[in-house]
Amino acid sequence: METHSKIINGIKFCIKADNFLISQAQVLFRAIQSIPPNKIRDGYKIEIGFSVFICESINGGYKIVVPDYTNSPLLNTTDDLTIALWVLFEQTELLNYLGIDGVTTRFDDEIVIAKNVLEYPTISLQRYSDLGKDVSGWCIEAIEEKSDGIFQTIEAKDYETVYAYQLLQKRLSLIKVLVLPYEYIVIFNGDEINEILNEKDESIFTVSKGD
Repeated sequence: METHSKIINGIKFCIKADNFLISQAQVLFRAIQSIPPNKIRDGYKIEIGFSVFICESINGGYKIVVPDYTNSPLLNTTDDLTIALWVLFEQTELLNYLGIDGVTTRFDDEIVIAKNVLEYPTISLQRYSDLGKDVSGWCIEAIEEKSDGIFQTIEAKDYETVYAYQLLQKRLSLIKVLVLPYEYIVIFNGDEINEILNEKDESIFTVSKGD
């Protein structure tokens, strides 16, 4: 764990995270630099993708804290930014690889899931633009591959909602795709992405059978 600090517009900002995430720390510093200094105060929130970064006064400057994803993030914060910056890294890497712009899913956005679906090895995530108000648009369902290679949804008897951050504990590998745009579909086999379809149902990423 390392503490990184930078003077921005005459104000010292400190962040703490694993050293391998230093590049993502620079993204945060650049975001702070774009904010007029007279706006920043104790409790000021900066939304970047999945996470909300909060300025907390300390020694005449600010340390940055985030929701504590390991302990009731709707109520608690932590100065360890490792998880928040790791999510930013994973999602940015995926968008850069695909060469597309993303649509944010915040940590406290709701996701609709078929009951017990996260226990299935093969699942699909589809992001609907008309799923409803105050939800991310993502719906997760179990699927199975038929003999002709076509995936078919396993009919669900019941659905429930979870917060996006709960996937960090329930199925970590899904977090990276939550930044994909509306009408996209992602098929997972275990923790690996099997295929990504865009809004035109065109496959823009697939794993060949030989991989």
